[in-house]
Amino acid sequence: MIKVWAITAIFLAGIFSIACVSETEPKPKPEFIELRLHRWTALEGGETLVMRQIGGKWSAMLIGDDARFSCLYQRSVRPKSEWNQLWNTLLSKGLTEIDDLQQNLMVEDGDGFNVEITYQGTLKRYSIPQPEFQTSPSAKQILDISDLISREFDTPVFVADYDRGKVGEYLIFNCKELRK
Repeated sequence: MIKVWAITAIFLAGIFSIACVSETEPKPKPEFIELRLHRWTALEGGETLVMRQIGGKWSAMLIGDDARFSCLYQRSVRPKSEWNQLWNTLLSKGLTEIDDLQQNLMVEDGDGFNVEITYQGTLKRYSIPQPEFQTSPSAKQILDISDLISREFDTPVFVADYDRGKVGEYLIFNCKELRK
């Protein structure tokens, strides 16, 4: 009688443990968001903002690619406002809704943006050359977003109507800092 009871108890314990395992939901993957916003500026080169959220933790860096002075640099940055507030502001300005505007514009010297956004499990890429010469809503949106990035991360490269002299000085300064 004790053997039957022991075998029954072991059997029921095994079924219970299987039931517990089957009710366990898989752990959700940490949320991943990434924005790569590259601004190239006339002859001075450009800068790329890489902003990421992995599992709720944000980080950002600015990467300079000053071709004119043969200099690359990167530096970690933080926005002036709170991370989630900045991201929500970028979304409200239409960051994920901008259309690709690759067009052949007849301009000798200019600037533009390349954007890659990984958000909600999808990757979106678009380019907007010469936004100041385009009349589309997307061109205005990218310039508004660029001004926001400039203010938040204190970089003149992303100012919508940037000053070439200030951008050149800024890029040269960052290159000198790197070489120290």
